[in-house]
Amino acid sequence: MTIPSMDEFFGPEGLLNKRFSSFEYRKEQQDLAEEVHKALSAEGEFILAAEAPPGVGKTFALLVPAMLRAAETGETVLVLTAGIPLQEQLIQKDLPLLNELLGLSLPFGLLKGKGNYACRSRAEEVFEGGEGRQGYLSHRDGGSSSRTVEEWLRTTTTGDLSELSLPPNSPSVAGIAASSRSCRGFRCPRRGECFVQRVLREAREWRVVVANYHLFFSYLLGAGKPFPAPFDLLICDEAHHLPEAARSSMTVSVSDDDVVRLLRSRVFTDTLGRLEKSGRGVQNAAALSAEIRQESARFFELLDVLLPGRKENITVRNEEMLRQQRILSGKMLELYNVFVPLVSDDETPDVSEDGGLSSWMEECGRIRRSLAWCAEVEKYPSWAYWKNERSLLSAPVSPGEELSSGFFTTSAEKMIFISATLALGGKTDFWERETGIHPDRLFISGSPFDLEQQMEILVVDTGLDVMNPRYDDTVCRIVEKLVEANGGSTLVLLASHRLLGKVGRALSSKPRGYRVLVQGEGPRSELLAAFRSDPSSVLVGSASFREGVDVPGDGLTQVIIDRIPFPHPGDPLVQARNALEGAGAFVRVTLPEAKMLLKQAAGRLIRSRSDRGRVAILDGRVLGRPEWKIPSALPKVKYRRLVVARSAVAPSGGV
Repeated sequence: MTIPSMDEFFGPEGLLNKRFSSFEYRKEQQDLAEEVHKALSAEGEFILAAEAPPGVGKTFALLVPAMLRAAETGETVLVLTAGIPLQEQLIQKDLPLLNELLGLSLPFGLLKGKGNYACRSRAEEVFEGGEGRQGYLSHRDGGSSSRTVEEWLRTTTTGDLSELSLPPNSPSVAGIAASSRSCRGFRCPRRGECFVQRVLREAREWRVVVANYHLFFSYLLGAGKPFPAPFDLLICDEAHHLPEAARSSMTVSVSDDDVVRLLRSRVFTDTLGRLEKSGRGVQNAAALSAEIRQESARFFELLDVLLPGRKENITVRNEEMLRQQRILSGKMLELYNVFVPLVSDDETPDVSEDGGLSSWMEECGRIRRSLAWCAEVEKYPSWAYWKNERSLLSAPVSPGEELSSGFFTTSAEKMIFISATLALGGKTDFWERETGIHPDRLFISGSPFDLEQQMEILVVDTGLDVMNPRYDDTVCRIVEKLVEANGGSTLVLLASHRLLGKVGRALSSKPRGYRVLVQGEGPRSELLAAFRSDPSSVLVGSASFREGVDVPGDGLTQVIIDRIPFPHPGDPLVQARNALEGAGAFVRVTLPEAKMLLKQAAGRLIRSRSDRGRVAILDGRVLGRPEWKIPSALPKVKYRRLVVARSAVAPSGGV
């Protein structure tokens, strides 16, 4: 079939308008759909980068031309997102609806990471002898969650842990979750019943595959393997998250707990038992195990002496730390070599027939490599290195080269990258620099809303630096005044958890005419649900609430942001990036990134044509530092400036 003009779907007389009474024609949505259609129909390879602000309706504008193209050509679409809420919306609502609306029957599904599925082998281990037995590892709740998991394992066909009515951090859930580090792969005796392998087989038949960035990059960058579901067309929504997701997948980490778990694992203790039965090397292995435990404790205790803070940056190699790391790694190599003959020993097939020992040895090798990488500090400042309590970590500072190389090794000829925050000042220079992706075409959609009439930006100049002892109390008083004046209906976004706690306590300290919800008092999803259901409520949150908060109408008429979201200067990644970039780091990286984050936060306010309200930024530098051009990243609306005088919020020129 020939794909018709997008006007037939998104126009004033289009299919969407005819089928949905609540549909509002938006020229911006139609224009975006046309751009996507042209990109997918282009000859050869083509990359489209697009920015679509809130309210454009980007999801349908992306999916309609992509699904029509897939139906016409037989191609497969991979849709990548950053957040779970959007993935669930696509699978549960948008894709079924569009299949029906467009008269298509494209099979689709959601591909999750291993940790989202149950592992039958791990379930057998924690049930101490097989499913159906009591004695599950989570006995602290009297066995109720154990019984829930047991019953679910007997009936589930997907193994998707989200089916369980238990929190994700429940020991019962964590105890049976699949894990890349413990996976035995083709050696696993339960591989024929593996939930992960089942969904991977199913995904090869889907025509629209939905997944997240972390999973995608865990294959391409983390493991150096192709993505397991083949695809021809790639759509990356929430594309401003790409650098962060790539960096996360490449992060190297190792901890004392990793070593302890390795030596407490069932595979290790079973192998010692088999060695004892065979009369070969058990004393040597047991002695090495004790020495490794001791040397690991020494290594991480030395870290605490050399780097006494909870989180400390590492910029140069320390010979004492390196020497202790080599002792620990050497002992682990000795133990590894004791087990090498067992993997292929025909006389003891029971040791390796389930692949458990091979997986154990792979994890042992990973720990040794991670210890060496983090202790040698060879790539600073291209890579950041730091200690976080009893862990060592390292991550690439600017993963753009690896990120773009990963994309271009895939089979996708057409790629679309879209976000509500992709450009600054009409250009995507910063995003392109961070991702290494250079689009063939850039499309920036206007807003479907009359923002100049619907919102204003209030800049409150506290006159205080964030390090000033009076800063926190001043912010608390200002937030309280603004929230009271607005009668609630406010989202408060704060840069630090310290300040979040203080503002939350200040607002909750006395009876209000509105409910106060504070991050940390419950799961994020429950807080958002409560915020949406109570139009007068106030939600106090941190950076994670800059995105995914969609509350149109009177339930959100004010967004308060405590300051321009510059990163903490002591953050190891920030310090390494500053060292890498030199004197220009602030202008090239820090400032553009802060503008992007501020743009995301301000975008929470106006979500429909009937919305009204204000964004209040408690940072006089928004207007006081014109060379930073902060307003260029925000909506072109009316600004008001207030100054703080004598512990009160007063109009500019007032007290």
